[in-house]
Amino acid sequence: MNTDPAESNAINPIKLLVAAPDFQSGLSFFIDKLGFEVAMIAPAEDPNIAILTLGDFTVSLDKHAKCPPVTLEVFAEETELIGTSVQGPNGTKVDYVTRTKKIINGPRPDPILTPAKQADSQWVTGRAGMAYRSLIEVPNSGVTASHISIEGSGEVPDWVHYHDVGFQIIYCLQGSAKLVYEGQGDPFMFEEGDCVLQPPHIRHRVLESFDNLEVVEFSSPSDHATYADRVMGLPNEMLAPNQEYSGQRFTLSRQSESQWEPYKGSSSLVVRETSIVEASGGTGWVNIIEATETNSKDGFSPNSFDTEDSFDFLLWFVLQGAGTITYHNQEINLERTDAIVCPYGYSEKTEFSLTNFDEGFKVLEIGLKNS
Repeated sequence: MNTDPAESNAINPIKLLVAAPDFQSGLSFFIDKLGFEVAMIAPAEDPNIAILTLGDFTVSLDKHAKCPPVTLEVFAEETELIGTSVQGPNGTKVDYVTRTKKIINGPRPDPILTPAKQADSQWVTGRAGMAYRSLIEVPNSGVTASHISIEGSGEVPDWVHYHDVGFQIIYCLQGSAKLVYEGQGDPFMFEEGDCVLQPPHIRHRVLESFDNLEVVEFSSPSDHATYADRVMGLPNEMLAPNQEYSGQRFTLSRQSESQWEPYKGSSSLVVRETSIVEASGGTGWVNIIEATETNSKDGFSPNSFDTEDSFDFLLWFVLQGAGTITYHNQEINLERTDAIVCPYGYSEKTEFSLTNFDEGFKVLEIGLKNS
């Protein structure tokens, strides 16, 4: 047996203790079935303890340990393995799972339009101490939209991480933040009116926030996972501003670079189309819509899309001012940070009219096309 201290120190000091009364069968199960390697075994003759490693995971297999059997979850890439289990000797169980747990079961509900009023909101504490307010209060939407805030100014207890998403954007409502992204150079300031597309798996980190930062974040699917990357340091040396991640690329759409155009033929609304739709390969879009004058013309429908278009999701989030939405003869008054959401897709069932709005009324529009 190798007793070199350097070798002993290389073993992960945190180990999962696994009882193995039938030691040889347990050893064979971990090595031959699960792919572990032996880091230490003792004694050489008729061994009764072994330290086994697989990646960063360490198991202490002990013939004389008195503890209940363990269950391990193993990420499986093979579809046929997901959801299956194997039983090893000594009661050890292995469940093969997917990296994310799907929450949508059965057929998708019929399209609806639902309000998300600030006055009815419940805030919860999320990752890195951020406060989260969900903008989608219905089940099985398959997406998530959140109003997120960080009080005051200072460093954010974040780390380099990435998201297992299909589409994800962040829009800055107020304040600012210092962000850094893989391949995008030095950290930069993310300010009010700016919007970022975070393509799937791009590494990034929030370094600091300033002046009571608030953002809107939209992600699809809703059951995506966040993974820490403890290896990559940011900023990294490789510059790759146009690198594609699953057909998408990072983009920062600056409010200061905005170009406003008339919105769908309206004489009183203008729109700023961000670079999100192009950078995402048409997966989704983000627009800013603003009123240039007061309007009270009944029946103006800014979201009357072409009939051949089909969308999985539509959200309007009020950035400033006030307006009235008419939906199925119901009037919904909206003020700053209120929202309306079509969580199950846009169709004729969800068509609404903007029947009254103040000059300066401004909304953030987020849409997701059918996958």
